[in-house]
Amino acid sequence: MVVVDGKPRILVDAGPGAFLRIGELELDLEKVDTVLLTHLHIDHSADLAAFFNARALTSDGPIVYRVFGPDGAGLFPKTSRFVDLLVGDKGAFGYQQTFGAEEKFTVRDLPIDLNSGRSKILDEGGLVVEEIATHHGDCPSVAYQISYKGVSVVFSGDMDASALANLVKLAKNADLLIFNCAVLDPPSSQVQLYELHTAPKRIGEAARASGVKSLLLSHLAPEVEGQRDAVRKSIGASYAGPVAFASDKLRMSIGK
Repeated sequence: MVVVDGKPRILVDAGPGAFLRIGELELDLEKVDTVLLTHLHIDHSADLAAFFNARALTSDGPIVYRVFGPDGAGLFPKTSRFVDLLVGDKGAFGYQQTFGAEEKFTVRDLPIDLNSGRSKILDEGGLVVEEIATHHGDCPSVAYQISYKGVSVVFSGDMDASALANLVKLAKNADLLIFNCAVLDPPSSQVQLYELHTAPKRIGEAARASGVKSLLLSHLAPEVEGQRDAVRKSIGASYAGPVAFASDKLRMSIGK
């Protein structure tokens, strides 16, 4: 959850447990109007309907959501279809439209073209969101940069090393890069996982190339958690900035 001027505004992904953790944090959801989905794997989107439900039950008036996510390919629907299948009139949770506040969804399907540059998808009141295509096996995926008052944070989502050039473009001189770290350096993780995720050594190289001021490792696999020192050392071979490990309910302040 991204908080702007003291108010939660943007939800980035909604994996299992997001609904529970948001409740535990006692976040005021009144101003959350933007949802950024990096991709549609279960561990990044399964709690989306639950979030919509929580927001509706605490709202005093109609809600207008702007939802962004990847276009579809293969087994994966485009994001607009995904949202419709969840909470549309004939969706699995179609009743949601009559349960709590009235909700309207404006969904934009982001094209997945690794040869395209970054694009601006939101520019409102100083809040700017940009995106760029990444690569996560056969699952369409994107990364996001959120900027406000000269401060920027980048979310890599799940991605393999083949799209690091795109991430470096998006994260250039960002204040914080949140990079999903689900594997160890080869050959310490299963071979097939490197077709989906970026190893620590390559994360460090990308952080250095982009010039980010700080790095936060998220989406941590148990094997990564168990070898934090090795991961930090691997990243530190290229990147000299601060490296932190994410945990549930962690709060981080960026800029002033």
